[in-house]
Amino acid sequence: MFSTHNAISCALWNFRMLLKNVRFYMGLLLGFLICFFLTEKTISLSRVFGTDLQIFEPFVWSFADGDSILFSSLALLLPLSQIPRLDAPASYLIFRAGRKNWLLGQVITVFAVSLFYAVFLLGSTCLLTAGSAFFADRWSNTAMILSFAPAQFDVALEVARRTVKQTTPDICALSIFALLTQYILLLSLINLFFSLKKGKKAGMTAVILFSLFCYLLTPDRLVVWLGLEDFRQLRYIANRLAVWISPLQHAAYTMHSFGGYEKLPTLLQTCLLFGAFNLSLLILSFFASQKTGFLFREGE
Repeated sequence: MFSTHNAISCALWNFRMLLKNVRFYMGLLLGFLICFFLTEKTISLSRVFGTDLQIFEPFVWSFADGDSILFSSLALLLPLSQIPRLDAPASYLIFRAGRKNWLLGQVITVFAVSLFYAVFLLGSTCLLTAGSAFFADRWSNTAMILSFAPAQFDVALEVARRTVKQTTPDICALSIFALLTQYILLLSLINLFFSLKKGKKAGMTAVILFSLFCYLLTPDRLVVWLGLEDFRQLRYIANRLAVWISPLQHAAYTMHSFGGYEKLPTLLQTCLLFGAFNLSLLILSFFASQKTGFLFREGE
């Protein structure tokens, strides 16, 4: 029988166990270090030229491309390795709360952890920038300088070329935050489904293989992998195919169409695709939970 109280109780138990586990804090530390290395060039540039920064701009420059999203999301593997728990205490929870309520508790946990991690990444970049940043919703002078330094700031140049005249830093950061959160949630739900279906090792393996697939399906790497460097038309088709197939490219802000003639997905299309994938994984997780086994060891 469905009970909101029991589902929330299961989720709260997951949070307590997660907060007691050192892997959770190691994942946050790793995510913060990734933010530090991603924002360091931008902050250093603003200090060298004595220019200001908008508070959300380093987040925009750091997480507008696929590789940054990929590497930062991999840090989430450490806390995800603890979700869901399939041990003796978890079986006791199912006995007391019911299997459906227990699964809903796992879903609440996955959504909360994914959202918290995305907010943590956003907050980390803002914290690293806070000393020399302003909050007005306009592009800074540093953004103008970045547009003349393509050798080291390709992502910033691409964002500036596409959106500086069409949007503001706050709206741009909000769009990137939404894409980042949906991709992180997708990884979390993949882990949840395969963990319920085949066990914890299968969940971690599925996330790693999925991330590797997304890494190899980056447009530039796909062209090299297929040996299409000398075939311009085929290279163009391979690039467009990679952008549409790879969820990581859907999460990359620079890989979207903003009213141009390139046949790239729009932000709305990406959100609909992520929603369909995540909803499908939720439904599959429900059926997988009906046959989930639990690990009992001596002493537990």
